Amino acid sequence: MMTRLRSLFGFGEDKDDDLQPPLENSILPDHQRDKLERDIQILEDEYGLKEKQLHKEAERQVQDAAKDSLKQMHVIQMGRCPHCGEHLSEHMFAAICESCGWNTFDVPRNGPIRVHLKDHTTVLDAQRCYVTSIGDVFVVNNDVVTARLLKGAVDWIEYVWTPEELDQRYKATLERLHITCGWCNNKVDPSSEGFHMVHVAFGASQERYVFCSDACYEAFRKMYPARVHRNCYERKCSECNLCVKRYDDDDDGSMRVIAKDLLRFKALRKQQSG
Repeated sequence: MMTRLRSLFGFGEDKDDDLQPPLENSILPDHQRDKLERDIQILEDEYGLKEKQLHKEAERQVQDAAKDSLKQMHVIQMGRCPHCGEHLSEHMFAAICESCGWNTFDVPRNGPIRVHLKDHTTVLDAQRCYVTSIGDVFVVNNDVVTARLLKGAVDWIEYVWTPEELDQRYKATLERLHITCGWCNNKVDPSSEGFHMVHVAFGASQERYVFCSDACYEAFRKMYPARVHRNCYERKCSECNLCVKRYDDDDDGSMRVIAKDLLRFKALRKQQSG
């Protein structure tokens, strides 16, 4: 019995056991493995719990946690705060509730992260840091905790995003979304040669269109000449005041602009349906 229970938690090898829980491939710190081994001894010797029953209880707890997590993700996708139910302020890599302060956001995968202390002179560089519910900050470098900072010692945390990583994030986001050409309705790759993104006004309001190739762009122009003035396709929007501007001239890359547009349209649809 002890051998099978130890195998259940990855302390031994029992290849004939039908129960192969996720713990067998997990990595635990040494002090936690020692505690787990002592708990196994207690459960086996004093309470006689069978490994099957223990596995069922653990599996039920994991399933309940997964249900709660899935419910929370659905609430967030619907543009609501999972804590208070108010509308979220959504950005491409962050969602913030102005009502209760709940938030979730991405941090750079490759760092660096700078933790500024309240003495205004000390700055700790980190690959990752974690802020606990009580406000303590754990600084992580090379997968080990290199510092634990008490809540009162930290002034602010700086997340340093490089332009290269931002472009990678936007590109990864666009790969999960379906962007269609304004002429042929085929899927558009913003990084491909021949891609076009234009602002043009057919009436009193500015619109944005994307095209997968030069041919589609020229065909669209021939079929739909701009009706506000003759050279709407060529004139810079910042130099024109003949229509109602809905978009600015963005210089931060087409992928980023389109990703922001998709998020904006998603928010508008939520407001209309709500």
